[in-house]
Amino acid sequence: MSFRRHLSLTVSKLFVLLVIQGATAFCLNGNSPTQSGPGACPYSDQIYDSDSSLMLREPPTHLELMTSRYVRMVQAARGYQCSGTVSVGFDGHNFFQTGKSDDAGMMELIPTGARFIGMSLAKTYDLTILTVVSLGIVIGYAGFWCLYPDWRRRALGVVVFLCLGIAEARIADEYMFQVAPLIAGVPWLVYFGLTRRHLALSATAALLAFCCSWISLVRSGTIIICMTFLLTMFAARYRVQKPLFPLLLITLACIPSVLFERSMIARCDKALAKVGATATAVNSHPFWHTLYIGLGFIPNSEVPEYRDGVAAEKVRSIDPTVPYTSAKYQAILRRELWSIVRRRPMLVIRIFAAKAAIIMLMASILLLPAWRLIFAERAVLWLDATFLLTIVMSSMNGIVAVPRTAYLLTFLCLAFLYTSIKLCRGMPVK
Repeated sequence: MSFRRHLSLTVSKLFVLLVIQGATAFCLNGNSPTQSGPGACPYSDQIYDSDSSLMLREPPTHLELMTSRYVRMVQAARGYQCSGTVSVGFDGHNFFQTGKSDDAGMMELIPTGARFIGMSLAKTYDLTILTVVSLGIVIGYAGFWCLYPDWRRRALGVVVFLCLGIAEARIADEYMFQVAPLIAGVPWLVYFGLTRRHLALSATAALLAFCCSWISLVRSGTIIICMTFLLTMFAARYRVQKPLFPLLLITLACIPSVLFERSMIARCDKALAKVGATATAVNSHPFWHTLYIGLGFIPNSEVPEYRDGVAAEKVRSIDPTVPYTSAKYQAILRRELWSIVRRRPMLVIRIFAAKAAIIMLMASILLLPAWRLIFAERAVLWLDATFLLTIVMSSMNGIVAVPRTAYLLTFLCLAFLYTSIKLCRGMPVK
């Protein structure tokens, strides 16, 4: 067996191990026995005030983390003591869905991991972020190493992947989870695609879809971006490889996470019912909430600023009894959003045009070094189309919300990785 093939198999095993470890951590929570009930978490003003005070301080982590997410982790760890599942949180007064209006995956995973390894929430979070970033960078660079045998390209790859790792670690939070599996898997997809190793390409695509489907529980939208890359790649390569078999593998790979998510929702509902509470928030990211406050990117009389409270205040002015990010809450914001579009279409166009202009400027800067190489090789048009369409899809995070670096981390990393791959292909061979 050649060294390159041995490296490929070794990295694939590491990738699988990472996925299994993540799934195991989630399943450990799902299989834990249910605890005694509300008596284990009595009503407490002291706990409630402590959480309120914690919301005003920076979380005790070394890597970036939104304070509200850290507080949700604390509440989920506390909720486990009386509900038997970290999918239910407790703030001293009430039981509720962990995460409420946010993706609950990380706020469930970190308390589960902390309990499993016996570390604090802050240390477990830092360790999880560093592990995911490091494994993604190592696995991705191994694919880059196989893709380019020239030592100059490999040296450039070291710089590229170090920059990607630093960017991920710097932003951290739940945002880096979306791009980490792509950094790990995309170089291998490119390598197997260019060398026409169809079986390896299909298996890697299925594995990447499997990872992204689980990570979508941590950062919603991950599977959409991942599927954009995979579907475009196989569709564009249909003359080289029939897409039916790999697409079937990709679809099957996504089923376990969907089933697990449904089981966790059912477990959460059951646990809430036992303590006399009900789920109020929708079991998905509040799209209309984000889209509505995204109109505050340019301050205006309709949506004065990009802030969660703006949407909440608007809903309360219409119906003060509606729970935050509930289905009815979302319906009200959807109706109000379309009302703004009908009454002030130019305002909406101006806001989205401003967001798009900023994102296009970022893309131009990142893609400029490889501008002449894009669509220059007929044999790899599938590569260009796949990257560019996925880059556009990943920019939607900034279009829907606001074009902040954290929301555009996947967009920026994919554009940088694509430019690096194109420049390396364009370098003369010595």
